[in-house]
Amino acid sequence: MTATVRSNPTVNPAANPRANEAATSHEGFWRRLRRRLLTVPLVFAVTILFVAALPLLLLVAALIDLLRGLLRGLLRGLLRGPLRGRLVLCRGLLFFATFLLLESAAIAGVTLLWFVHLILRDEAFFVRANRAAQTWWSTTLYRSGEYFFSLRTHIEGSLPPPDPEALKVPPLLVFVRHASTADTVLPVVLLATRGYRLRYVLKRELLLDPCLDIVGQRLRNYFVARGGKETEQDLLGVDALAADLGSGDALVIYPEGTRFTAAKRARILTRLREQGPADTLALADSLTQTLPPLQRGPLRLLERNRTADLLLIGHVGLDAAGSLGELLQGELVNQDVRIHIERIPFAELPQDPLAQRQLLADKWRQIDAFIAHHKARPKH
Repeated sequence: MTATVRSNPTVNPAANPRANEAATSHEGFWRRLRRRLLTVPLVFAVTILFVAALPLLLLVAALIDLLRGLLRGLLRGLLRGPLRGRLVLCRGLLFFATFLLLESAAIAGVTLLWFVHLILRDEAFFVRANRAAQTWWSTTLYRSGEYFFSLRTHIEGSLPPPDPEALKVPPLLVFVRHASTADTVLPVVLLATRGYRLRYVLKRELLLDPCLDIVGQRLRNYFVARGGKETEQDLLGVDALAADLGSGDALVIYPEGTRFTAAKRARILTRLREQGPADTLALADSLTQTLPPLQRGPLRLLERNRTADLLLIGHVGLDAAGSLGELLQGELVNQDVRIHIERIPFAELPQDPLAQRQLLADKWRQIDAFIAHHKARPKH
């Protein structure tokens, strides 16, 4: 059973936008300023140095890729050219350079946007422009990854209709499988490009990325503490984020709470065997590719939902973007990224909390099976 926390009656986001802003921003101005005085200059400095050194780095990387390809060919008895489908380090360097340039350009752009806002004082324009910056940054980064790592993206299931506000379709609760930092841009690529206004629940560590920090805190997002810290405050923040969802809004959350690894799965199983609850243990034991999603935040969203459809996003193929070591080993190169989307209308969602737990468990088993099926398929 999930613990119940009553909403703070003084926080009514629908009636008081300023109260909602306070509920979704949980750090002081000076703390935010100190962080940005470190992270923003660091990004610009690293970008300048890295781009200046890129020709030399690419030359060294190409030699390493060549030698590694030759060695791999000799060990495996392959007669194919050592460069075929490889150049792993070169691809990684070019992608990282692209990321740094995108980051620097976005920081400069949204800073200029802030100065324009000081003159115009048009809040609606300011929000729209920041959403446009978020969409441009995320989609360009994902398409760059597709290009440099030769990724092929396949989408199964039905995407919600475009231009949702004009069609007056219900808002969305978006539950996404979490395997790497790369899947944080998937909802933008899939939904923001179709006109949805995204609200994210993200881990607080992502504030170290200046773009996510600056734009993410200008828009309706909430950054939660990892590891159960400040749980009550974070639950109230997520409640406030969901309180006034309307047509065209989509609240994105990662129900597993952290990205999947085999080691994390083992630790969770050990804890659940000692502490329970039994249904979560049974679910965790049955999942081999994901972590159990029965966390307090997602379940509270389902329990308090009054209008939103549920959108489930499972995916496979981005797991190798979870660590630098995997990227340097070339695990992401030539991957088929398969995305499975299922939309459940609000009218079909159960209202009983126990039935909601069971629904989420059943759907997560299906996502887990989808991932296992595609991982078992032979690579071409």
